[in-house]
Parts: sequence; structure tokens; C-alpha cells
Amino acid sequence: MQRLGKILSMKRFFKAFLIGIAVLFTGNTIYLYNAQDSLIFNYKPLPQNYSFEMSQKFEERSYRVDRGIDLNALYFPQTALTEAEGVVICFHGRGSNLSSDWGKLSKFYAKKGYDFIVYDYRGFGKSPGRIDLSNLYNDPLKMYEIITSEYKGKKVIVVGRSMGTNFATYVAAIKKPDGLVLDAPFYSMLDMACLMKPYIPRFLLQKILKYPMRTNQSINKVDCPIIVFHGTADKTVPYCESVRLFDIIKHKEKTRFVKLEGMDHFSLSQHPDYESSIDSFLKEL
Repeated sequence: MQRLGKILSMKRFFKAFLIGIAVLFTGNTIYLYNAQDSLIFNYKPLPQNYSFEMSQKFEERSYRVDRGIDLNALYFPQTALTEAEGVVICFHGRGSNLSSDWGKLSKFYAKKGYDFIVYDYRGFGKSPGRIDLSNLYNDPLKMYEIITSEYKGKKVIVVGRSMGTNFATYVAAIKKPDGLVLDAPFYSMLDMACLMKPYIPRFLLQKILKYPMRTNQSINKVDCPIIVFHGTADKTVPYCESVRLFDIIKHKEKTRFVKLEGMDHFSLSQHPDYESSIDSFLKEL
């Protein structure tokens, strides 16, 4: 009887343990579904009276992409020529906004004759609203159209950083710019979700993820030259994500992959190969 009691007690404990695990799993899955907008985009707002300080000369601008929606942007003029060679449109990552010193990145292009424009998505910085399925890609496309309308006959370079590489690749696939620069791109947001939440089956993540952001589906529709940068010490977007993306590109004769040894997610431009690679890439366009 005593042995039987122990067996029954263990069964009850095991059953309660499984129920607890199921409840925790279900609760976590529900939380991820409801909170995914904030988790994915990691909004970084700024007060409207925020005053930007940059290491390079700049001008604050706004671009109307929808009724009542003016996206905040920074414009850095080129410094090399009497007339701009073209324009660089930059799509930044999820954990940043225009308060970072974008002068550091703009100078790589400004001294080569390119104006540089970076903007905040809805809900980031001073830009109003929130990202949703209706504007996820419409805003980047609209920004491209508005900006390039001022550069008829000039070269257009699209730059994406981290999350922004998805927007940049999508825009490049449709709008056909002269060049595409990707800093630490990812294969898809679904793949990133699988890496961050390995205990949730892929098929379930695929069901609950509203923004799969499949860079892999856009990359082969890009027919302009592409340059990809990724640091080997990147803990935010693993280096293997860029490798996988590069492996599926069909026109590799137009694509360069620059492996930056020892660089993490936020230090790519500090590597000496970064600037020299940008220089040679622009010369070849």
C-alpha cells in the first residue's frame, strides 16, 4: 500500500508538472502574439522639441507619407562636389532612432558626393503613429518615391541596417536603385524568432507572427549591385544569417560579402575594411 501511494503521488506530481509547463507555454505564446508589435519594432520615441546634435552638417526635415503622418528625417549634404552625385536613403534598425550620430555614417557617402537621408519610422523618434501591416512597406516605398523625385537622373543608393535591411531589400526589389548596402541583414523575422524562442515550434511561430519580414524572398528580385557587411561577433543578428542570405542570391557576380572579423552588431563601420569597401562599391556603380 505504501509503495502504491508513492507511485500515485509521483503520478500526480508528474501530471501537475506537465500541466504547469503547458500553462506556462500557452501563456508565453499568447503574450508573444499580443506583444509582438512592441517586441519586434522596439519603438524609440523622442519629444517633439528634441534638438538633434550631429558630427556633420545636417538639416531636419519631414516627409508626408499619409494623411496626418509626417515622418521625421535628417538630411546630410554631400561635401565633395558642386552638385550631388546622387542620394543615399537609409533605413535604420529597430533599437535606434535619429538621436544617434548619423553624421558618422553619412560621411562615408558625403565625401564621395552623395547626399544622405535617414528617417524615423512611425512611432520612432518624432515620427507619429505606429507600424502596422498596412504601412509596413508602403511607408518605405513612399519615402523612396518622395526623396528620389528630387534626384532625377542621379544615382540612388539604398542602405539598410539590421531590421532596416528588410525594408531596404524590399524597396530595392521594386524600385530598382543603383546599389543596395546591407549592414547585418537577417534571412527572415521568422528565422530570428526561431533563434530567440527555440522552445516554440516553427510551425506555431509561423502561425502567430504577423510580420514574417522575409528578406530571403525579396533578395533575388534585386538586380542592382549589392554589398553585405556582417561582423563575426554579432550577438544580435548572428553572422550565419548573412551567410544564409548570401548563399541564395542568384546574381553573385553583382554581390560582395564583406566579413568583418571581431565586429559586433554596433561596430561595423569601425572596421577599416568597411570604408574601403564602401569606396570601391561606389566607384563600381
